[in-house]
Formats: sequence, C-alpha cells, structure tokens
Amino acid sequence: MKILSAQQIREADTYTIAHEPVSSIDLMERAAKACALRIAEITHPDSIYLIFCGKGNNGSDGLAIARLLAEMKRKAEVFIINHNDNASEDFSTNLKRLEKHGSVKIHNVEGHAELVSASVSGRIEKNIFIIDALLGTGLNKPVEGLLAETIELINSSVLSVVAIDIPSGLFCDEKPTHKRIIRAGKTLSFQRPKFTFLFNDFAQYVGEFEILDIGLNEEFIELQTSDYFFLHSEDIHALLKPRQRFSHKGSYGHALLLAGSTGKTGAAVIAAKACLRSGAGLLTAHLPSSACAIMQTALPEAMVNADENADIISSLPKNQNFSAIAMGPGTGTSKETAQALKLLIQNAPAPMVLDADALNILAENKTWVSFLPPGTILTPHPKEFDRLCGAHTSDFERLQTARQFAQKNNLIIVLKSAFTTIVLPDKKVFFNSTGNPALAKGGSGDALTGIILGLLSQSYSPENAAIIAVFIHGYAADLYIQKNSAQSMLVSDLIELLPKAFLL
Repeated sequence: MKILSAQQIREADTYTIAHEPVSSIDLMERAAKACALRIAEITHPDSIYLIFCGKGNNGSDGLAIARLLAEMKRKAEVFIINHNDNASEDFSTNLKRLEKHGSVKIHNVEGHAELVSASVSGRIEKNIFIIDALLGTGLNKPVEGLLAETIELINSSVLSVVAIDIPSGLFCDEKPTHKRIIRAGKTLSFQRPKFTFLFNDFAQYVGEFEILDIGLNEEFIELQTSDYFFLHSEDIHALLKPRQRFSHKGSYGHALLLAGSTGKTGAAVIAAKACLRSGAGLLTAHLPSSACAIMQTALPEAMVNADENADIISSLPKNQNFSAIAMGPGTGTSKETAQALKLLIQNAPAPMVLDADALNILAENKTWVSFLPPGTILTPHPKEFDRLCGAHTSDFERLQTARQFAQKNNLIIVLKSAFTTIVLPDKKVFFNSTGNPALAKGGSGDALTGIILGLLSQSYSPENAAIIAVFIHGYAADLYIQKNSAQSMLVSDLIELLPKAFLL
C-alpha cells in the first residue's frame, strides 16, 4: 500500500471527483459518514460529542459528522472557531445543512473568552468526547492565534479526543516545527495512513489510528510515485512461495547460525527455533562448545557445530556449503568474536543477516561496513543504529539516515520500532503494519533474526526475506493477543504461533 503525500492526496480527491464522477460535497459526505459510523461504533449511545471545526474542509467534515450523528439520535454540539473571515465552499454548504437540521447546538467562537466559557471547561464526564475537525492535511506552518488557543484548551482537558483525518497542527509529510498539536487518543484517517503517523515522535498526537476507505480512485493512487509503503497481508501473500510436492530438505536450504555465549545460549535457541519454524530445510548452529548440549536438548532438529572455545564464538565452521548465514544473537563482543565476524564478512559465501552483538561489533569497527556483501541485512533497534551511524534526536531523522546508509553501502536496514521499517538500497521504505507491545520483551529480535535466516535459506531475495519476516513476526504477536494479555507473551509463544502466522 503506497503512502501518499498531502499533495498526492489532494490530487486523488480531485481525480476521483472528476472521473467517478462525484461532487466534492458528496465525496465529503462519504468521508463524514464513514467517520460518524465508526464513532458511533466505538462510543456509548448516550455519549455527547463536542465537535470543534475550523473553516476549511476538515471543519466541513466535522459539520457533516455532527449532522450524521444527530440523525443517529446522538447528542452533538459544534464549536466553529472563527479564526479568519474565509470559509471553504463545502464548509458553507455543510453549515447550511446543519442549521437546517436544527437539532445540533452551534457555538460561534470569536475569541478567548467565548472559547473558555462555551466549550470543555469543567466537563469531565467519561461519556463526553471531543471531535477534532479544526485543520486538515494542508497545514504547512505552525498554528497561531485562536486556533492555537483552541488546541491548548483541548489538550488541557481530560476528555477523550478523536481526530478526523489528522490531528490538527500535525504536518502530513514533515516533522512539525512546533508543539501546538492536538493530542488525540484515536485518529480516523482516510484511504492511506499519513507518513507522520508511523513515528514514535508523533505517537502522543496520533494515538491509535484507523484507516477508513472513502472510495478514492485506486487506479490513480497506484500510478502515483512514492518511496514509502505500508505493508498488508495481500503484499505478503504475493511474495510467499508454495512448497512443491517433489521437494526435499535440500530444496529449502542449509542455514548457518552463529550465536550464543556463556549465559546467553537462550538467544541461540530462540533464533534457531524461529529459523526452522520459518521453513529452512537444514540448520547448523555454530555455538560455544559448552552450549552444544543445550541446543541439542532444546531443539533436536538442529545440527550443531562446536566452536573451539567453550564460552564464546571465536571461529567459523569449515568447508560447508551454506545457503544463508546469521550472526549476532547472544554472541557478546569479545575480541575473538569480533575477529570471527571480520572473517565472516571477508569470506561470506551466502546471503547474510547481522543482529545484536554483531551490530555492536560493527559499530566499534565502522570501516568493516564497506566490506559487507551487497544485500546484507542489518536489524538494529534505535540504540544499535545510533551506535553504528551516530546519535539522532528523533525516529524521523533516524529513518532519513538509514535511507542514506542503505543506499551508500548497498544494504538492507530493518529498523525496529512500533512500525518497524525495512529500508532498501534504492531508499524505498516499507513500514510494517503488524505487531504490538507484546513484542517488548527480550528475545523478540532473536526470533526475527531466525525468521529472516529461514527465509534467506530458501532462496528468498534479501529484500523479500526482510519484508516477509518482519510482517510474520508481528502477525504472530497479533495472533497471541487475540486470546491472551500482551504482557504475558514469551518469545517461545510467538515461535509456536509461526505456523498459523504463515497461513495469513
């Protein structure tokens, strides 16, 4: 699913209006109806809705939502913030429709005193909701004046806030230069997620977001150019390869996992289990010699190769034909392990994924990055990425560095976050739509490395292996919380759900 810029969204609106054909006001009615129905679904029938409207098309959405909620016998009040003398044509039309309906109280707010006296002051009931329809996606400068006061007043209340299309004050495509932004608990947006929705930097404003289909022309949208994509199950279905009846274990590759150190053998076991659950035909785990018995007991399906050192990885297996390699989970960063990684980089015979301590070793030896084989997958969390590429003040900035880093070094970066991003060498970015806070637990990254390794071993391209693995990893966690609490999930639970997750 392509993520569109604010300009492209406006062009999609215009194209849909011209070619469906549908009038602008009727397309707006479609959007408002989708919002009103969803608001009615997620709130109690006795709820009261305080709808704050600017005088543009976002405000027009708010007026239409108020009328439609009233038609459902819901209680709504509208606050029109008269921040200027201009109103959009659709706003004027929807205001006349609302006034004609007659059952919604309309407050015209001209200044600070009216704003304070007429709106949310002193209202703390749980069944009162604020609907933010002040400003839409066209905003490109900081909010000032009466609109800024309105945003501050709403944010100072204890009432739940639902934003329409985008929280007022938030930019669609860029990092905002101010903090006068509505803090919504939920955002109901149209057709495509907005770019800024996908960053932790702006989560306090967006809350949970839902995408409502309002029937914009999909053929036009697919013709638009974009470097940003939001993954859905249909995308993954198209990438998965069916198994052939006359295949055998050799058909699905021989994976090599270099992992573990004293006290961290669990990381190796987790990655190995995830690798085999993801379809690798064969797996050899190269481990400190003291860990071999643990692996063979925990996972008899894996073969083991003992390192000459009992406690750490200090060497590489000899003379074996591996189809994919992973290194890093639980290895530590000793000099001997660093030397083994250096040899691996210099002699890697197969596609490779590096995670955890392998990334920390790279961060201490940055010149090695230029020797990584093309298409190598790196899977850092934000702190690991910053160790490798320098400190960043925001996820937004971190992504831009990742795009440059991936292009310069011909690498694939899996940057872990709530919406984990897969950054390709051509600077295209895929945001993952699956996953939840159940993944906020040690070992989750080791499982992801194992899934990527399992897919690489089956001759998936590095790009597709990373995309599929991230989606399936998150989807398994989503399956878990359908029946269980997020805090209770163990990584072993996630791995046991991989068989279902791959069915999508």
